[in-house]
Amino acid sequence: MADNTSTDMPVNEISKPGKFFAGLLLIIFTSLAIISLIAYWPNKMPSAQDGDDRAWYLHQRFNITLIEKADSACGCEKDSLTRATDSVINIIRKVNDSITTSRDSARIVNLKDSIKKMEATIRFMTKCNMALSEVKRIHLNTILLLLVALMGFLGNMIHVASSFTSYVGNGTFKRNWILWYFVKPFTAAGLAIIVYFIIRAGFLSYGTGASGISLYGILSLSALAGLFTDSATLKLKEVFEVIFKTKDDRTGKLKGDEVTVASNEFAGVTFTPKTIPAAGENTVVFTGKSLNIPDIIITIDGNPVSPASKTEDKIELKFTPAAAAVKAVFVFEDKTGKVLFTREIPVK
Repeated sequence: MADNTSTDMPVNEISKPGKFFAGLLLIIFTSLAIISLIAYWPNKMPSAQDGDDRAWYLHQRFNITLIEKADSACGCEKDSLTRATDSVINIIRKVNDSITTSRDSARIVNLKDSIKKMEATIRFMTKCNMALSEVKRIHLNTILLLLVALMGFLGNMIHVASSFTSYVGNGTFKRNWILWYFVKPFTAAGLAIIVYFIIRAGFLSYGTGASGISLYGILSLSALAGLFTDSATLKLKEVFEVIFKTKDDRTGKLKGDEVTVASNEFAGVTFTPKTIPAAGENTVVFTGKSLNIPDIIITIDGNPVSPASKTEDKIELKFTPAAAAVKAVFVFEDKTGKVLFTREIPVK
């Protein structure tokens, strides 16, 4: 019996148990990110006047509380308690010496009462000292790093969940994308931390003190960096190019190895297809004249690619659209960074 099933139809490369397991993982990782955010959310930010030296919090999950001056355990620091305890012990020794040498019974009774009160004070101070030793603290800078990474992770989990459910729902999920779905949230967390460091360095914002940062603002940017990792990466590229932009003003340079490319060489370039299918690997062909240019740089959505083939009149590229992409941006540059040709092709 002949098989009449069309091999051109997209097929979901995931079983029903696989769908259930993948959906469960998405729910678990998203929930863990949300719960961890709540666990390390500080009760309030320190004032800018106090600075980072007083930006310490009690390290108790779901109760990250700012340690203020009036909240110091038992009203004093551990070292002060130790010194006070030693002073009381010395006083007790002197009182005992006085009891030994004194013959006044009434005075002896009063001194013994004083010793009992001071011993009670020592016991109280010892308890306070032990309580201070058990207090775990965490600095605002550490809290911010944790929250930024978690927000980047959470933002990308939203993107991953949206992409995964879209492809599974359309019946076009490909198994070779599984690694991408697992790795992407963790790279997004790292990207969010990089964006945070750039902001703290002052390239995109103000000041360097942790206490002067807008918590909601920095976490919103972290979530957006995770949600739109490609756009955030391109923005970081712009920052890098602005900082490290070079200009070679040397005279008498050799020009034998230089290739000058005029953008009008791409004026008559045509391309196929006009619309790129969203599923699977696609072949995009650019046709024109004098296209076999040495050292030409081709990027798709900011990512460098190598042509599958390149001749004098044709450049052929292999391209798989990103999950949930709506367009692909093709850019041709010469080795100096000059844009020769750019084209946006819809992805459907």
